[in-house]
Amino acid sequence: FASYAEQSPADKYRFICIYPAYLNNKKTIAEGRWILIDKAIENPTATKIQDVCLAVGFNVHIEKNSVLQRVES
Repeated sequence: FASYAEQSPADKYRFICIYPAYLNNKKTIAEGRWILIDKAIENPTATKIQDVCLAVGFNVHIEKNSVLQRVES
């Protein structure tokens, strides 16, 4: 098996998943926001995130039926 560092950056196993909730300034940390509120944006969509990622040269794959699962504790 190849180590993680030896895999191609284009391998799906190396992709980072970004859900719109991670960037949404309408969400709390408990609701899934990952970034500071002043860096977040209002109601981002997967398509907008895809456009930005493509514009900066990232390989992008959208899973249209994927949703952020929150576990209540």
